[in-house]
Amino acid sequence: MSLTDWLLDPSGLTPHGFCLSWLPGLIWLHAGSDAVIGLSYFSIPLALAWFVRKRNDLAYRWVGHLFVAFILACGLTHMLSILTLWMPAYGMEGVVKLVTALLSVATAVMLWPLVPRVLALPTPAQLGRLNADLTRTIEQQERTAALLRESEAKVLAANSELERRVAERTAELRAANAQLTEALAERAAALEALAGSEAEYRASFEAAAVGKVQVNPETGLMLRVNNAFASMLGYNRADLAGRMAWPDLLWGEDRAAEGLELARLLSGEASVYVRELRFRRQDGTPVWGRVSATLVRGAGMRKAGARLPPLLLAVVEDVDTMHKTALALKESETRLRLAAEGAKLGIWELDLARGLGWVDRRTAEVTGGTLPAERWFPLAGPEYAAWADWIHPDDRDERAAGLSLLQTGAAELVQMQYRVRRADGDPDAAEGGGGGGWIWLSHRSAIVARDPVTWAPTRATGVLIDVTERAEAEAALREAKADLELVVAERTAALKQRDLLLREVYHRVKNNLQIIDGLVMMQALQLKDPDGRQALMGLRSRVYALGLVHQQLMASPDLESFDIAPFLDELARNILLSGADDGVRLDIVICPLTVNLDFAIPLGLLVTELITNSLKHAFPEGRGTITIAMRRREEGGVLLVVADDGDGIPTSPPAGEDGGGYRRGLGGTIVKGLVAQLDGTIEMRFDKGTRAEIILPTPVVDVAGSPVEMAAP
Repeated sequence: MSLTDWLLDPSGLTPHGFCLSWLPGLIWLHAGSDAVIGLSYFSIPLALAWFVRKRNDLAYRWVGHLFVAFILACGLTHMLSILTLWMPAYGMEGVVKLVTALLSVATAVMLWPLVPRVLALPTPAQLGRLNADLTRTIEQQERTAALLRESEAKVLAANSELERRVAERTAELRAANAQLTEALAERAAALEALAGSEAEYRASFEAAAVGKVQVNPETGLMLRVNNAFASMLGYNRADLAGRMAWPDLLWGEDRAAEGLELARLLSGEASVYVRELRFRRQDGTPVWGRVSATLVRGAGMRKAGARLPPLLLAVVEDVDTMHKTALALKESETRLRLAAEGAKLGIWELDLARGLGWVDRRTAEVTGGTLPAERWFPLAGPEYAAWADWIHPDDRDERAAGLSLLQTGAAELVQMQYRVRRADGDPDAAEGGGGGGWIWLSHRSAIVARDPVTWAPTRATGVLIDVTERAEAEAALREAKADLELVVAERTAALKQRDLLLREVYHRVKNNLQIIDGLVMMQALQLKDPDGRQALMGLRSRVYALGLVHQQLMASPDLESFDIAPFLDELARNILLSGADDGVRLDIVICPLTVNLDFAIPLGLLVTELITNSLKHAFPEGRGTITIAMRRREEGGVLLVVADDGDGIPTSPPAGEDGGGYRRGLGGTIVKGLVAQLDGTIEMRFDKGTRAEIILPTPVVDVAGSPVEMAAP
């Protein structure tokens, strides 16, 4: 691209009229305005040039020529603005603007130093007054010519003096002018420094991590706040500055105290105050802040001729977390102290790095006053040595070994008990080993700080508890335990003897019942009458049931209870073997159930009667099944079922039999009596055989096996 093209028609650019959408009104408005301004700018430098040329005596004529060039360049820029409406001569317009900028900078740079010099030149009014004074002087000189001629010598002398004074005054004015110029330069530098300082203050005010507030102390209105203060209270800055008063943000209970501090500042009694008080967040909750406030007074300070009002500057640090932590720590210390006092704990501490110790008042009382309360004392001093002498001689080595583990860091936690002499006890009695002269202390200590380099323990703490009552109680308990063990041993021997006697009794009863069983068997074999033989065989079954109960008790661990399931199984099979045909079989399903002697004997006799009844009446052809089942009922109690699938008992009992399905005879009476003895109920059914359903209460036995009660069915 050539220079001409770059100046007049850069590639890809459009005339300025394109940006104005070629609207005639806007085009001619801009073109007409720039033409008038340009012509005016061309007229002004011509007038200035003509004026400078005519006034050859004008000082600083070069300034006029500089203004002529500057204004001509400004006019040329407006003419080029008209050109760029139709032609994209932006390169030429930029070059002219650059020349105008250079001339503008040169004019501005050279004009400011020239201002003091121009101001020093006399004005036309001053020259006019001087001319008038000179005219009057000439007239006076003419009137007093004679006098002047007579006093020429004096005038010459006065003239010389006047010239000297004028020279001095001129020198003074020049010096004053130089001082004024220097003062103006210093003032400009001071203003520049003040502007920089104000910018730095504004930046530090806004970006400070702590809250900063400017308050009008006369009205209480907050003039300025930073982000940290607004964020601390949950507000936006726009909601606080110029809208809310400082006291409105304070917690109600803290306003009066803060008002007193502010009054002291206003009265001059104090120059600054630092106070912790509560502020009210936007959500109504309190927050603690540390306020550091000072008052900047407006007396003696002026701005634009007016005296500045006083200004309260406050720095607010958010100490809510620290305050709450301190409050919680104080409450924790109070609770710890109360807990220690309530538990009668003595607290002590060792500074192993400095070789010092500290105890509280309770520990000092326990040590008989040998250790000072609540102040540090040397571990190598006489006070600590005196306390060591109060420890029982038999316990000193154990205590010294425990403390050595703590001091060397071999153990993090040390627990031990030892005896010390009572503070009010007799030393002679104590040394003699009497129990009344000593108290027991439980000593618990732990390492709480170590050297980060050597890992040696530097601090340890612990508690002392008077456990004399517990130690005495433990001693009494040990004696009681020994006595109890002796009683238990005697009772155990007695129980063993009792068990031996019971086993012997059960054994003898079983043997006697077996003898009776043998006699009945022999008697039954001698009888020719079937009914008599059958009666004796029934008696033999009942005797066998009694003997089997005693055999089960003799084999049980506690000699008082046993499981009824194997007992009924063995009883039923023995009855079947002794009196049934080969075609009759048993179906037995019995749940485990622990019973005692009072429950087992009537239950065994009841099952014996029911099985015997089925064998006697249910199977005339000698074939069938007898079912014996026992289970626990969900609603409570035990259900015993003895049933057969024979047809020996009629469906409807005849007149000679009772409603239970038995004839009015010995068997029916025995069954009813046994059910009543067991507090149960019986129901007979005659559908495809005979079915006896007996509901019994669940037997309850204690740990030793003796009966307690019968659960209701």
